[in-house]
Amino acid sequence: MHPVSVSLHPFTATPASVLIPRQSVSLSWTCIPFLARQWRNYAFCYSSCPAACHTSLLFLLGTRNAAVRNSINFAELGRAGRSNGNLAMNSIQNPARGSETFGTEDFTVGDKDAVVIVDHGSRRQESNLMLNDFVDMFRARTGYKIVEPAHMELAEPTIKDAFGKCVQQGASRVIVSPYFLSPGRHWKQDIPALAAEASKELSNIPYIITAPLGLHELMVDIMNDRIMYCLQHVAGDVDECKVCAGTGKCRLYS
Repeated sequence: MHPVSVSLHPFTATPASVLIPRQSVSLSWTCIPFLARQWRNYAFCYSSCPAACHTSLLFLLGTRNAAVRNSINFAELGRAGRSNGNLAMNSIQNPARGSETFGTEDFTVGDKDAVVIVDHGSRRQESNLMLNDFVDMFRARTGYKIVEPAHMELAEPTIKDAFGKCVQQGASRVIVSPYFLSPGRHWKQDIPALAAEASKELSNIPYIITAPLGLHELMVDIMNDRIMYCLQHVAGDVDECKVCAGTGKCRLYS
């Protein structure tokens, strides 16, 4: 099954065309809900673009229009892969022949790619250290060569710091992945601005900002696991989890 590729003009929110095998069809915004329904099992791939073009994605993942959100299963991201075509963002920039800069297949991260996982940042060091733990887990599970943590504000390393570390390790492209649930102002404005600034100071290294966690199906499993474990603790069957340990908060209130 061939993916549908939606290319976006930089600095606009206007899609150029939808490339379907053997034909090219002009696309207006009024067509998107229809296409989303008809092609929901295809992979939507977005061209890698500068930060100013990042707003082009907001129609799909950040719009306030409830009807449009519902028509394209707003932020319901399925697992990326060739067999699962739910909404997925991926660079389709083609490297030169023989180049190992980017992944050679859809949904892959190449040896010269770096992943920067960004959270909000906190004045509580314990919260900031949790991001480091998650980054370690992510690196071990995915096997990606270059993975760095970053905090949007209030703590270090900053996004600029993380970009610098990635370049020092040989990265030619940075994939910024927000450790956020919802596509709010930080995802729409703050992170793109900080990423653009970091890129500019590093010879305009290419980067992409992915969608936040959103309404992913695995979030349901995570929340249910938390509920079930805490109920077991209240019943006296298990010890406190690492998050609740020592806080005294995981108990039955009456």
